Amino acid sequence: MIQPRIYRAAFLPALLAVVIAAFSLEGPPPAAPQGLPADVLFDGSLASSTVNTILQDAPDRRAGRPGDERAANRVATTLRGLGYGTSHDRFTDDGVPLDNVIGRRPGLSEHELVVLANRDALSVPDATGSAADTAALIAVGRVFSGRAVHKTIVLASVDGGSRGNVGAQRFVDAERQAGRQIDAVIVLSATGAPRSPGSLVIDWSGDTRRGGLGLHRTASDSLRAELGTDGGSGPAPLAQLARLAFPVGIGAQGPLLTDGVPAVRISGSGELAPPPAEGGPRSIDPTRYGAIGRSVLRIISALDGARQPPPHGPRAYLTVGGQVMPGWALALLAATLILPALIASIDALARVRRRGHPVVRWFWWVAAGVVPFLAGLGAAKLLVVVGLARDAPGSALDPRGVAVNGAAAANVAVVAVIVVGSWVLLRSPILRRVRPLSNPSAPGAAVATALAMCAVTVGTFVVNPYAALLLALPLNCWMVAVLTDTSLARRAVLVAIGLLPAVLVVAVYMNELDLGPLGAAWYLFLLVTGGAAGVVPTLLGCAVLGVFASVLAIVVAHARPQ
Repeated sequence: MIQPRIYRAAFLPALLAVVIAAFSLEGPPPAAPQGLPADVLFDGSLASSTVNTILQDAPDRRAGRPGDERAANRVATTLRGLGYGTSHDRFTDDGVPLDNVIGRRPGLSEHELVVLANRDALSVPDATGSAADTAALIAVGRVFSGRAVHKTIVLASVDGGSRGNVGAQRFVDAERQAGRQIDAVIVLSATGAPRSPGSLVIDWSGDTRRGGLGLHRTASDSLRAELGTDGGSGPAPLAQLARLAFPVGIGAQGPLLTDGVPAVRISGSGELAPPPAEGGPRSIDPTRYGAIGRSVLRIISALDGARQPPPHGPRAYLTVGGQVMPGWALALLAATLILPALIASIDALARVRRRGHPVVRWFWWVAAGVVPFLAGLGAAKLLVVVGLARDAPGSALDPRGVAVNGAAAANVAVVAVIVVGSWVLLRSPILRRVRPLSNPSAPGAAVATALAMCAVTVGTFVVNPYAALLLALPLNCWMVAVLTDTSLARRAVLVAIGLLPAVLVVAVYMNELDLGPLGAAWYLFLLVTGGAAGVVPTLLGCAVLGVFASVLAIVVAHARPQ
């Protein structure tokens, strides 16, 4: 049903797009110039003693606990004593009392540089995490209490980090409502951790935006100057593309970047929180802790001395060998790779209609394949509503704070059973009622499936062109598998090749978030039910799975004797 000459010719724009993408590579924007060395300004041993004091006074600082409030009062009292204008912002999240403590030191400009640290503990004692970050925030406040600054310095000890960074989001919302201009937010995270498996500069968001390149480079330069390393160059280009296609912004910088606030997270443990074995006070290395603290001071000094914030660069991008590929080049490539499948599918529709084969009715058949996955989505939501599954927040949780236990396995299993059961109990009756559609090897089924996949991919392109770029491979492979008269082995190979982008995304996240198969399934459950994955992307994902099921049904039908 495919006209090979037309299909091949439709790839010519994609070749041009590849050339344009290659020439779109550009150098990253410059970092802010580094300020004076800060060797004597952040003492790691002194900050470590502050950590011990916090642990003694408030060993359990989990959100809403008395220790959390005691730590808040300690921060407020200390900052007030250092001359900062200090305020409490008390609020609740699902009935849990929380408290943001804000210290403000006016500068010559009203533009703000914010240093933000989550005060609530992910676990007990969380010495290298929230306790070290709170102590570092106090140390930063002590340094800038006696220095002249150009920009207003804001120190935010926020609550609810373990509850989806609700405190950080509330703080930024309040700043915007007050009409304040934030030049940058520097998030402190696990500054007392003894090691990091990856980059110490984290700037992934909850959507396709990425952190500013100028701010990222400023932070990296500061870390290299004090610590000797910034933890590495970050993920490979394909891994970056996978993260743009399915964005997950772990940490306080995630929701801030999603809202368009320039932010970067300095994490002593990389993207994730330290493992429980490295959460005690004995795991803190004062030398490393001090170097990370001085790096933060360098970042603030560099940003304070710059007349303008460092350039952001493209809204979305890939870094390739020290160069930057802007997001528009990837979007152009995605559009040109979708085009051949769209043209071939429309041409196949015209050919099938001329031969008198029914097509419209087969769209109902394809839609029936989507229903089981929508039923699984509904079942997952219902499990949360009735209290059998965790009610996740709308911002991505740190996987280290997500328990993978028997309850998690049971919830994942229930959803899987609902999907499979819906397929058997819902789609089969539909097929029996519509007898002419009982054989998926019919030409109309192939055309309807190909056009449905095109529609889903175009819809994905509108929402997230980087996800559409990954979908371009299965779109073309699965279209060829169902619209051409080829052997079963070739159909199977094409279907398998089309699964490679999904394998890439799963492998990247399992590797970078240290997840096993069950942990990955449970984490996806939480992202979807909590809303961090987004409603429209989730529905499009269900549609892709439904179309894939239809592709499998067609391939299996061709394998049966006719």
